[in-house]
Parts: sequence; structure tokens; C-alpha cells
Amino acid sequence: MIVSLDMSRMDRILWVDKDNMIACVQAGVRGVEMERKLKQQGVVSGHEPDSSEFSTLGGWISTRASGMKKNTYGNIEEIVQGFTFVTANGTFKKQEHWPRISAGPDFNQLIMGHEGNFGVVTEAIIRVRPVPEKVEYGSFIFPNMEIGIRFMEEMAKQRMYPTSLRLVDNIQFQFGQALKPGEPSRAKRIINEIKKFYVLNIKGFKAEEMVAATCLMEGPADIVDQQMAILEKISAKYGGLSGGAENGIKGYQLTYMIAYIRDFCLEYNVLAESFETSCPWSQVSSLCKNV
Repeated sequence: MIVSLDMSRMDRILWVDKDNMIACVQAGVRGVEMERKLKQQGVVSGHEPDSSEFSTLGGWISTRASGMKKNTYGNIEEIVQGFTFVTANGTFKKQEHWPRISAGPDFNQLIMGHEGNFGVVTEAIIRVRPVPEKVEYGSFIFPNMEIGIRFMEEMAKQRMYPTSLRLVDNIQFQFGQALKPGEPSRAKRIINEIKKFYVLNIKGFKAEEMVAATCLMEGPADIVDQQMAILEKISAKYGGLSGGAENGIKGYQLTYMIAYIRDFCLEYNVLAESFETSCPWSQVSSLCKNV
């Protein structure tokens, strides 16, 4: 037997406790709607997977989801502090909202990623944070993928790490450029040609090799400023050039656009999908080449 449950009407924020910075949220709420409702009360969860427009809090727990802002807010297993879990044999619910236990096994971790096999999450206690004081985007270009990977590895060792930092290879970089909407004004076309001439002819970048990193920082203004200063310093060390905030925003939004492009391409018999994996830094380069 297979049971399919529609949880979409269980979409309420039940309460927000700003003293302890936690909130109780029903599991059927979609990501963007949950953030909108939380912001009305001055807080955010910060969990933002690519699918947040359509995926739900319960789905995140069931699939042990990660998000684009996990560097600041954590993955779902670090955000969820407790939940109500309904099974065929009864309901499990923690009596108190303690953040962790020192004795194992931790039942929370058993449920994280259970894919619906053990029961149904109906609501969750999640950690929240104040709405960020400052949000800043940025972007950098590097001569090639190998240099970009070395930049990313050094950034990973920093304590002041951006909320989101992504490196895209040359094909995706060109893909993003091709998707820029509309025809720019004459003045902007001239500026773009000057930038292109500087990058290719003066700095010596090759159009078929260069890659881009997009970044997002959010939080207290002084922390955001420090993060940007570190990014600029380390990117310069690896010969990176600033691509500006506008390209950072577009690069971040491209992550959401891919799903729509994929569905559009299906109508023309073009099949594509994305997946995520992880590996040690020493294997990143070979993994990218082999894929």
C-alpha cells in the first residue's frame, strides 16, 4: 500500500518565541511562504533550497535538505530543534525544546531523512534569527576552473565565511551570460564592451576558460563588510576580478531559473537534471572533470 498525503493546508506559523529565538511551524508550509510569514514577525529561518518556492518544511526534514544559505544558518538538521511525528503506533513529541542531547542515540537524527518511511512530520520547532540588518551580493571572475577551486578551498578555511558562495564553470558562466534579458542601452553596451576588452585583452583571460563565483552575505552590517573585505583580498590573491553586485544577484537567481528552463526544454525533448554530491577538496578537480 502507498499513502499520499496533501499537507498544503497545514501551513501556519503556530507561535514565535523571540526570547529563545525559536518558532513552531506546521510542516505543510512552503518555503517562500514560511519566510514571508516569519518576516512579518521580525525573524527568518534562513533555509533556502533551490526548490523553496515549491518544497515544504516537512519535505525538508524528510529529505535532510540543505540550502543555499547553510553557511550562515545551517542545514535543516541544524535548524530543526524538535517536531511532532505521527506514526501508525502513536505520536512522538519532545516535552521540552532543548537544543541537543549529550546521550545518544538522538531520535531527531533518526527521523531526519526518513523519506516518509516511518511516519509523518506534522509540525516542527525551528531556530530563527532576526531579519538580517544588511544583505549584499557580489561576484568575481577567475582565469580558469583550477584557480577558482583553489580560491574556494582557501575561502572554506576562513572563519568569516559568506552566507552563500558558489563557483560556476565556464559552460554555466556562458549559459548565464546568454540568459541576460532584453537589449541593454547604448551606454551600457559600450561599458560592457570596455569591460570585455579589459578582461580579455589586458588581463589575458580566455573566454572559453574563465569561471565565475557568486556570493551573498547577510547579517549585521559590520560582519557583512568584513566578509566582503576578506572575499576581495583572497580573490585578488588568485587573480580574480570583481564582477559587481548585479552579476552576483543574477547568478544567485539563476539557481532558481534552472528548474523552469528544464521544464521548458522537456517540451522540445531535451532532458536535463541537477544533482548534488560532496567530496574531499583534493578530489574536487577530478570530480568536476569526470562529471
